[in-house]
Amino acid sequence: MANAACRVIAWVALGWAAGVAGCGIFDTREPESPSQLSSSFIPPSDPPIVFQNMINAFRDLNTVNYLRSFSDSSMGTAPFHFEPSSQSKAKYAAVFAGWNRQSEQQYFEAMKAQLMPGTTMVLEFFSLTQQGISADSAQYETTYRLSVPHAVPGVPVQANGRAQFVLAPDRSRSWTVIRWIDLAQNPTDFTWSDLKGTFGQ
Repeated sequence: MANAACRVIAWVALGWAAGVAGCGIFDTREPESPSQLSSSFIPPSDPPIVFQNMINAFRDLNTVNYLRSFSDSSMGTAPFHFEPSSQSKAKYAAVFAGWNRQSEQQYFEAMKAQLMPGTTMVLEFFSLTQQGISADSAQYETTYRLSVPHAVPGVPVQANGRAQFVLAPDRSRSWTVIRWIDLAQNPTDFTWSDLKGTFGQ
């Protein structure tokens, strides 16, 4: 009798295991599509989050998330405006003449395409200082270092400088950069503007 009970329990156990396997919970998980947004993007409900999202986008090489840091006039904000450092503006006048949000996407993609295999870009902000804030705008100033281990001969792999940002909330109350002014701390600095000028051509 005991042997019969054991056989029943064994058959039930086997049936359960077969049913679970049929449900596919042991199947290999489908990889995420490269087009999906990285989970490192944080909804920018406060202005400082925008800067963290920029840092994350460079680390993750995520163009979509990088672009989300800049104002989109279709979302009820002013068009994005970038003011390059004076040295870069003179050197890359044609590049910066019509610089816009799409230009940010193009230079970011161009840098990604030139990265050394197995590397990533690293953005650092130092002494991020709030200059003013209201319900509809915020101003920040910071120094930065951007490392881009690319393979383009004769172009530095690190940019340094100072930047001023004006941010505003869009109609969804997400903060984005509407104005960005890049500044060289020293006349010989290779700045973020120089990277944009080089890879935005």
